[in-house]
Amino acid sequence: MRLLYPTVGALVILAVFTFLIGRQNKDLLRVRAYRDFFLRLIPPLSTGVFIAGLPFVMNLTTVENYGPVLLVYLGGAAVLTALMTRAVTPDERRAGTAFRRGEYEKAADLYDEISARRPLPRYYSALGASLDASGNPGAALEATEQAIKLDPRLGIAYYNRASALASLDEKARARGDLQKVFQVDSNRALRRAAAEALESLEKSD
Repeated sequence: MRLLYPTVGALVILAVFTFLIGRQNKDLLRVRAYRDFFLRLIPPLSTGVFIAGLPFVMNLTTVENYGPVLLVYLGGAAVLTALMTRAVTPDERRAGTAFRRGEYEKAADLYDEISARRPLPRYYSALGASLDASGNPGAALEATEQAIKLDPRLGIAYYNRASALASLDEKARARGDLQKVFQVDSNRALRRAAAEALESLEKSD
């Protein structure tokens, strides 16, 4: 019983994290990419299984080995969860890392390979962002338009297309896409970035 309430509390917190992960990936549900969606839920769900099993495992321990068993169990759960997290979409992780490091051409090549294997809107959008950042707004426009065609509610795709359009000096269309960000699926950070981009466009006119 002494582990029951902490375990329940941990499971509640984990359920919240799982909900947030699902919410961040609801674009996958819109395009019926169920496999990709559930792959992203594997780490928190597997952690939940470990946490749920903790009271049962600890009931089998003695006073002498209680501490070591607890440490080994929790340590093993943490290691396995970390390994599963890294194993989920490793190609997407590499592409994202390349983009954050400013290796835009490498990121574009990786996202191009990923989108060829799994033509999901989020990958075309990321490909567009990478191409635009590497100085190829024309190709970026094509990639982001494909993303919007596949998922007209993907806010990041409109934002990335607006960036490509601005690079091509099509400011009116870019402004329209930035305004569209506020009408579709987009989080607070994206809307804030869109507002800043709109303000920057207004100042450049």
